Amino acid sequence: MNNEVISLEEKIMLLINGKMDQNSYDECQSTQLSKELKLGRNQVIRLLNELFNEKKLIKIKASPILYLSRASLESKYKKKLSSDEYKSLDELEAELNNRTELQNFEKLIGSNESMYQIVEKIKATVAYPPVGLPMLFYGPTGTGKSFMAKLTYEYCVDTGLIDASKNFVQVNCSEYANNPELLTANLFGYKKGAFTGADSDNLGLLHFADGGVLFLDEVHCLNAECQEKLFLYMDQGIYHLVGDNNKWYKSKCRIIFATTEIPQKALLKTFLRRIPVILTIPSLAQRGENEKLELMYNFLKNEEKRINKTILISSNVYELLLNHTFVGNIGELTNTIQASCVSALYKSNSDTLEIHAYDLPDSIRNSIDVSSMIMKKHKLVSLNTLLPVSDQGIIKDFYQSLINIKRDTSFAINAQKTVDRYFEKLIFNDNRAGSIDYLTNYLEKIFNNITEHYGFRTSHNELIALATYISEFSKNTYLTNNWINENYDEVKNLKKYLKLEFHREYEIGQDVSHYLKNNMNQDIDDFVECIICICMIKYFAHSGEDLTIAVIIAHGYSTASSIAEAANRMLNSYIFDAIDMPLDVDVQTITRKINDYIAHVGNISKLYLLVDMGSLEEIYQGLDTSNADIALVNNINTKCALEIGQGIKLNKTVTEVIDSILKENIYKTHVELKKNKEPIVICSCASGLGAAHKIKEILFNSLPEDSNLKIITYDYPALIRKQVYDQLMNDYEVVCVIGTLDPNIESMKYIGIQELIINEGQNAVEIYFGKYMKKEQMEIFEKNILRNFTLSNVMNNLTILNPDKLLEHVAKAIDHLQNILHKRFKNRTCFGLYVHICCLVERLVTRQAISNFTDQDFKEKHQEFIDQVNISMKEVKTYYNVEIPDEEIEYIYNYIIND
Repeated sequence: MNNEVISLEEKIMLLINGKMDQNSYDECQSTQLSKELKLGRNQVIRLLNELFNEKKLIKIKASPILYLSRASLESKYKKKLSSDEYKSLDELEAELNNRTELQNFEKLIGSNESMYQIVEKIKATVAYPPVGLPMLFYGPTGTGKSFMAKLTYEYCVDTGLIDASKNFVQVNCSEYANNPELLTANLFGYKKGAFTGADSDNLGLLHFADGGVLFLDEVHCLNAECQEKLFLYMDQGIYHLVGDNNKWYKSKCRIIFATTEIPQKALLKTFLRRIPVILTIPSLAQRGENEKLELMYNFLKNEEKRINKTILISSNVYELLLNHTFVGNIGELTNTIQASCVSALYKSNSDTLEIHAYDLPDSIRNSIDVSSMIMKKHKLVSLNTLLPVSDQGIIKDFYQSLINIKRDTSFAINAQKTVDRYFEKLIFNDNRAGSIDYLTNYLEKIFNNITEHYGFRTSHNELIALATYISEFSKNTYLTNNWINENYDEVKNLKKYLKLEFHREYEIGQDVSHYLKNNMNQDIDDFVECIICICMIKYFAHSGEDLTIAVIIAHGYSTASSIAEAANRMLNSYIFDAIDMPLDVDVQTITRKINDYIAHVGNISKLYLLVDMGSLEEIYQGLDTSNADIALVNNINTKCALEIGQGIKLNKTVTEVIDSILKENIYKTHVELKKNKEPIVICSCASGLGAAHKIKEILFNSLPEDSNLKIITYDYPALIRKQVYDQLMNDYEVVCVIGTLDPNIESMKYIGIQELIINEGQNAVEIYFGKYMKKEQMEIFEKNILRNFTLSNVMNNLTILNPDKLLEHVAKAIDHLQNILHKRFKNRTCFGLYVHICCLVERLVTRQAISNFTDQDFKEKHQEFIDQVNISMKEVKTYYNVEIPDEEIEYIYNYIIND
């Protein structure tokens, strides 16, 4: 490691140790650390994982993941940690304090996964001053609502919210469905003689729950009168005993309700209004296969302890329990396991208990296809084999490692190795006999349909691996969705990179995902598409240069597709794409279709267009690309396509390919070779040319000394006019536009100055600049960007005014504007507005304001917004003695609508 990396590691360790000394454990996570260190989050994650691999840090696999210093913990508690990873801080605390029994929500399987958000809301609700808030658990029968109510009580005791001497009082309202008066009497208490049988005073359940927790299960069974009597208690904490309307009684308890009915339909609206927190408890099916596995394991382990025998479970039983839909949810699963153990115990005469398919309850046995069960291999497995598959951290670590791979020429190799290692781990740990056969067979059909067009074949092992992964993914959708939401920008950048660099593989990933979503109801997300794309890379040759693209365009229902598929199959390569056109289509429509395709593909080095008829000159003149060698061939047929495809496979030049088809055949062709254009970076700011010049200077100082990239500035209002950027694209190879406001030019890539400042544009920098620099140059460039593009540095360069004072005024104005608009801007929008408004104030002070609208009707359409900006900027206008023209406010508006 070089000195800088070591120093960064030391900074991270010092920061983590400092936060741990202050007991700020929840801040020891990548987002917070990257913000305080002013480093890109991906870079911080890479360093954290290095420190973790070196055993200097441990992981708390919460959401988000926490990283804690091993040495600090072991020094403080004078003991060695037994693991590198812990499910929660509570689990770590239990080990450090030698506590073996699980406490409160630690007992809840999924408390750090599918149930995490619910548990956090429960904790916040019961801690709300002074005595918590009423809450309602809503969910199907058997989802564990009563269990969660008990855990809530335990949590209150363990955290000191209530005294251990106070009671947990549970009432099932359904038991009183036919006698609501008795429920009212038991709940509120009653005076002697209040009704027949009331032989003495009874203080009621509210009295016994005072200071503790009252849990009313099946609350929909409360009649309207009883609900109304609860109003006063919920509002003020006072109530009357039945038969005594003179004396008020007080009770302070936390109330939890539960129901299996839709609350809005089953309860009075006035009653429901008094329950501010309604939590939907997911069904067993919604909690994913991994949590189901863990529940099965725990229930079976409990039975092992109870009967004092080692339990072995048939692989068929394992699969049936895993795939059966339990209508009664966790309750039914528990009863099924207990009933199976009872049945097996009756036949057991050793220290082991074997559970076979015939031990299952009739309701499950009757759903078995006996013939298919006979055909499957049967084996007995120990309970511990259930655990490896339920290790949910594996898939998150796999996703994170893919995101962290550097986007350079070695990406394809490293990404495929990462995917292959994960697939091997999955298949090695997979104990499900035949559980993915159906998915494998279906994937085979999908790929047979798709690869017929692309001209290659996937191996059967690849399909098994993909099927195993998709099966694993489907068990962890809650987990993966959370991870993708937390890493949204990184996932989006990876997709963008794959689409740009591996277009054909990306398209296959899209096609496979489309089939899975529409025909198998598989909830496929963006990352599954990325992984399928990476799996496909090995089937295509990549030279590291821009794409060579060949497209067949023909009139007729499937003429082009038929020629393309036949040629690809015979060439055993995916060479040709196809565009089928109606018979009566004109040249302009054909050209528009081709341009849509070109825009979709990205960087093209060589473009072959094979058409059946039409003016080649007219088609060429309408193309929106000038950075590629272009060859157009008329009167296309399969023989011609094969000859051109063979030339492409041999990596011949466009001229050599076209010359080869003209030797023996007469085709009409048109060839245009690209000019060697000078690569440029354009700095253009809505804040004015002055700001653009200063950004150019900062960017220039960030380039390595031996870089040949040219940087120019351009007036923003001029740039967004089509004829101007058309000319620029014609004269130069535009690397990207860097500025303060996206000009929204489809053919020009854009990096916002705010992305450079907050390090969110790092991947875009690598993608856009990587092809113009060597690896060593790129490393220097990235380091310089991190140093030079900080908010304070940019502001010091952009303004003649005191940047610190100016930023303070502008930050207040932006905050005021957000309050007026009742919305919070994204970070990148705020940073963009900081830079833009600071430059705007400087221009106003130096009398260089913009005096033209880009939309002449802006003032008429957005007068309210103009007024709102002026109100929010009042302090700025007064301090600097300036007025903000409406034309300038239009640019502020453009920032916010693009938020």
